[in-house]
Amino acid sequence: MTKPSDMLLQQSGIGGDVTVPVAFDLLNKGEVELANAAFTRILQKQPRSAEALFGLGQIAQRRGDLKEAAQCYSRAVQANRSLIEPHMALGNVFQAMGRLSQAYNAYKEGLSVAPGYAPLHFNIGVCLRRMGDHDTGIAALKNAVKLQPDHVMALFSLGNAYRDREDAASAEQYYREAVRLRPDYADAQCNLGGLLAQRKAHEEAAACFDAALRAVPNHFVALKNRSLSLFQLGRYEEGALNAAAALKQQPDDMMLHYHMGEMIYGLMRSGNVETARRHAREWAAAYPDNSVAQHMAAAAMGEGAPSRADDAYVRETFDRFSADFEKVLGGLEYRAPQLLEAAIAARIGDRRGLNILDAGCGTGLCAPLLKPRADKLIGVDLSGGMLAKAEGRGYDALHEAELGAFLRGTPDRYDLTVAADVFCYFGDLAPLLADLAPRMTQGALLAFTVERIDGEAPAGGYRLNPTGRYAHAGSYLQNVLAQHGYTELQMQEDAARVEMGVPVPCYVVTALKA
Repeated sequence: MTKPSDMLLQQSGIGGDVTVPVAFDLLNKGEVELANAAFTRILQKQPRSAEALFGLGQIAQRRGDLKEAAQCYSRAVQANRSLIEPHMALGNVFQAMGRLSQAYNAYKEGLSVAPGYAPLHFNIGVCLRRMGDHDTGIAALKNAVKLQPDHVMALFSLGNAYRDREDAASAEQYYREAVRLRPDYADAQCNLGGLLAQRKAHEEAAACFDAALRAVPNHFVALKNRSLSLFQLGRYEEGALNAAAALKQQPDDMMLHYHMGEMIYGLMRSGNVETARRHAREWAAAYPDNSVAQHMAAAAMGEGAPSRADDAYVRETFDRFSADFEKVLGGLEYRAPQLLEAAIAARIGDRRGLNILDAGCGTGLCAPLLKPRADKLIGVDLSGGMLAKAEGRGYDALHEAELGAFLRGTPDRYDLTVAADVFCYFGDLAPLLADLAPRMTQGALLAFTVERIDGEAPAGGYRLNPTGRYAHAGSYLQNVLAQHGYTELQMQEDAARVEMGVPVPCYVVTALKA
């Protein structure tokens, strides 16, 4: 009876004895079923043909049947231990299956056959690093390079290994050699560019990302990181185009959305207002459900601005930046807490035993300044990430809530309410002050900072700036505070932060609750 494999071969005009080279030629041409039939016929006549077993393993691997592939490769190794390819393939399949110790053993057995075979040393290095043995893994990768100096993958992997160890100089050395040998190696160009960007060599970093994009035109990491470097170089238009292209690939990348907002802000600060607004309109239209895109685009366009920042935008913003928030503020020469403490001292001296509300407390930067005055110190913030950083800074209680909702729900009353750079996320302050008024004791002090509008005030008394924060006119603050029962208003002009080298004007405001 004719076997199915023989029939398939006969139907394809392949008769007689089928050789291993013919079978591999069929496989290389993509004739997988014919190749499978050919290897099967060879094994019928030569059951211990390591080459045919290896070929069947490759077919199984192509089909995604890793278990079958491992069995074929293992049988090939047993049939002929002097062939290096089955050892390599068996180790690779075990790695793909997550069976790392078996992969390592397969590679090691291969070394007994071919101790000078660089690809085996490379695979051992990769496997050992996955197993957590980084020192031995690095040694194996170096062996691969010693045996084959142009082994680009080993050079790249050594760059990654030293980058993971935070040895930037060694990582850069290996990445540079990898891209010297293979300039179109996009991932190596990206990783080299990332290291260069970290040490602020943004021109050279951008050139690396350019090279990556020439090799792989829509390489996401290259698009994203090139945009970041271009921002630092002041090339905002190019950067915005790169960021937009990257967002098409990963539309949920929130950090990239924030960066798009920075690009548009940079365009506006550099005088390219119409270009910035065009990008803002396109960004908002492409991502109608993204709170960052909607808020920041409205800020840039100067139209459709909401009366306050959306809760989702505020929460997302501060949750994302909570880990590095204080480091970032340090770079901005941020000093709102110190300005408020000085203003409070000027109004109430060294009064103690107060019930204090730190409204929008963030990571708790105001807490050390407020705690000596407090009988009870309460912090509230919309961002859980920020509140996690505020733990242990002296608060008697911390609440994750929108400020207005918290004020409407608490029975407590406060002798001092402090809001450091919180009201800049509200345009219309009237609803918030209405919620706050019943929660303030008679004669209580309200102290806050807010960004300042110099010159002619807009019709509503506030505006949404391209930064995404609101600024307020002094006349508006006077009126809205008076309407909600605050007297003896004092407004000091200062700067609570520096952005792009320019101080951001603010008011430091204190007022007493009648």
